[in-house]
Amino acid sequence: MLPPGPSAPPALQTWEWLARPTALLRRSAARHGVPFTLRTAWTDAPMVVVSDPADVRAVFAAPADVAIAGASSSFIEPFVGPSSILVLDGPAHLRQRKLMLPPFHGERMRAHRDLIAQLAATEVERWPAGEPLAMHPRMQVLTLDIIMRVVFGAELPALRTAIRQTLDMTMSLPRMLFFSLTGNDFGFRRALDAVEAGLSAVIRERRAAPSGDAIVDDLIAAGSDDDELRDQLVTLLAAGHETTAGALAWALERLARHPRVVERLRDDEPGYADAVVKEVLRTRPVLTIAARKLVAPLSVGGWDLPAGVHVAPCIYLTHRRPELYRDPTAFRPERFLGDDAPDGYAWLPFGGGIRRCVGAAFAAMEMTEVLRAVAARVELRADRPAGERMRRRSLTLTPERRAIVVAEPLRSSDPACRSSAATTA
Repeated sequence: MLPPGPSAPPALQTWEWLARPTALLRRSAARHGVPFTLRTAWTDAPMVVVSDPADVRAVFAAPADVAIAGASSSFIEPFVGPSSILVLDGPAHLRQRKLMLPPFHGERMRAHRDLIAQLAATEVERWPAGEPLAMHPRMQVLTLDIIMRVVFGAELPALRTAIRQTLDMTMSLPRMLFFSLTGNDFGFRRALDAVEAGLSAVIRERRAAPSGDAIVDDLIAAGSDDDELRDQLVTLLAAGHETTAGALAWALERLARHPRVVERLRDDEPGYADAVVKEVLRTRPVLTIAARKLVAPLSVGGWDLPAGVHVAPCIYLTHRRPELYRDPTAFRPERFLGDDAPDGYAWLPFGGGIRRCVGAAFAAMEMTEVLRAVAARVELRADRPAGERMRRRSLTLTPERRAIVVAEPLRSSDPACRSSAATTA
């Protein structure tokens, strides 16, 4: 027996999961309590949603012979491939994780900081003054530029265009719904073929003449075969920029409505930029869940769940629990300063356990540098008082109106501007 949940037909639950996921999650938790059970075409079995940190810990800590994550991500395999770290489990997953972690940590990661700051500054300086700007597409361009430079050490415009065109095909809600219910991909496979052809050409070139200063060279040197390389590169290029672009769009949407936060960012107070990033990812997580599929029974939240079901720690609901975050819908970065900051099972935008996002530290650093570049150069204001609602585009939750803000250059005589610009140059 599973926890109670919505009684609507699976097709209707599928539509709401795609079109209004946060409303579905809030309503289900309010009516049925947590855990609750959803039944959608998105997964091949019912999905039990949990949000209590103790239950989240139980799921993330479950051994691989009890809960696996790859099976809960199988719907993305046509895009990322069967060797992607996102769909592998067990020793195969750990091997790929070991290959991919080093470039995103330590000195290798910090070496990219200046590049990110430079690209971000160039992007901000292009913004026309006083005009409403949709920030989500601009952040997509910026973060794709960054990840291309980091992964390949080059722009590769043809491959970049193919990647963006393929990802754009996944942004249509009707297409996602029809694909979920029928399997018709509307030409997505042909678009992906163009990405694979571009990657294959790059792999051949780099095997013949590695430059040694990009992630693709690290993966080649580590012994990845061509199929593994293709799948990991697609994963890095797609997941490595689309989620960060959404998070940055939310950050700018929030900052435009909280000018005092921008002022503190501009002052470059130690630790504050990191707190802003964490609060953005708490209040506006770009992913809703971090699911596992049970291959053996597991007791969670007072329920004995059988093998075969999915159990999903819910990032969105966990971040809204009032016992974890006072006034949880308020945007208050200072809650992440000091000794009272929440622990790892109360804040989970990057998932958790051995499946925690390998690029989490890099993504946080990237967001920090972009926000510093923004605060050092412009004032932000919203084009209207009401904040933007969360809308699913592909797998991510993004601002409904694509994060429309107005930017005005800082006056060069502003001492805060001179001070902050000096620290971010």
